[in-house]
Amino acid sequence: MQVKVIGAGFSGLVTAYYLVKAGCKVQVVEKSARVGGLIRTLQTPNGPVETAANGIRNSVRLEAMCADIGVPLQSTRRAARARFIFRGRPRRFPLGIPDVLEMGLRFAASATSLRPRPLETISDWGRRVVGEGATDFFLAPVLGGIYAGDPDRLSASLVFGQAVLPDHLQTTRPARPKLHGTVAPPNGMQQLVDGLCDYLDRAGVESVLNHEAKIAAGEPAVVCTSARGAAECLADVAPQLSESLRQVEMMPVVTATCQYDPAAAKLKGFGCLFPRSEGFRARGVLFNECIFAGRGPAHSETWIFGGALDRSIVELSDQELMQLIATERERLYGEHHEAIGIHLTSRPQALPHYSIDLERILTKLPAPPANVALAGNYLGRIGLAKLIERAAFVAKEFPKTL
Repeated sequence: MQVKVIGAGFSGLVTAYYLVKAGCKVQVVEKSARVGGLIRTLQTPNGPVETAANGIRNSVRLEAMCADIGVPLQSTRRAARARFIFRGRPRRFPLGIPDVLEMGLRFAASATSLRPRPLETISDWGRRVVGEGATDFFLAPVLGGIYAGDPDRLSASLVFGQAVLPDHLQTTRPARPKLHGTVAPPNGMQQLVDGLCDYLDRAGVESVLNHEAKIAAGEPAVVCTSARGAAECLADVAPQLSESLRQVEMMPVVTATCQYDPAAAKLKGFGCLFPRSEGFRARGVLFNECIFAGRGPAHSETWIFGGALDRSIVELSDQELMQLIATERERLYGEHHEAIGIHLTSRPQALPHYSIDLERILTKLPAPPANVALAGNYLGRIGLAKLIERAAFVAKEFPKTL
């Protein structure tokens, strides 16, 4: 049986991989000129630069796939265990005694009702279960760093994996490996993309680039694009589903990887998150060479902006963005350092907003035709590791429906 995989981003590549493993003949169709989607690693004289994720949450399935395609994985460095949240200054524990006391009281009072309620926001769930201080200075910045959403709109059910989704959106949960936490190939995330592409080439998978895919009547296809891309692809064969997917809200993300002299490394750790009340425009900053070995020789920081609360960030010029980073970085450290390299990536529609509106859409999302399956980060589970689980689930179950 031949299956068309539409989209050659990370989701499309891993879906094609698992379909091949399931014995299917696969064709991958991509409308752009390159594969990998948002993921790309630029090699510079001062060290590698990631244009999207710098790593992936490890799982048994990821380890098995990487062993199969010949891509090694490295774990984070010991220094990455330190994580900071800014509250007046960078702190590893940003809560005061009153916050801790309130958290304990709230948690005890909510012990029998920890599960998010339908259409309950992260802000409402947090204030109900852990209190205002823990919500504003821990829960909201941490989840904002992952989802880039507005905590007053983020769906607690989607974030915590408790939403009741239709059968056609189900997936497996990642099995925990011996090596926990975030991992990455030694040469950056591009190495994982290249390894998948090499495997698919050897398996005889046909890849068609610069082509707008259409689904013929009855043709088996897995749509692995963004929600907007899926809506366009399905307009003729599943108009009701297409219209629902057009309602998925997308958010902009701007990242800037800034390289400095090694002496400019003033904090050692995974990174620092900024609660909105602290006045920073950045969502957070990652300390790249502290996370994985081989990310030097320069000190490398990736500043992350945008999301649901800052859509206008994409309107800034490169010069305005660099000045913003210099200002916020000086406030973070209390001193100025001149960058020796800056690499900007701007994506006006980078991520789906995991809001209660998306919860409403997904809980009532019409099923696709029997010859079509969906895979993507808008389906209730965000993150590369969860895209792998969805791809494996689709590759196992989809052929049974044909």
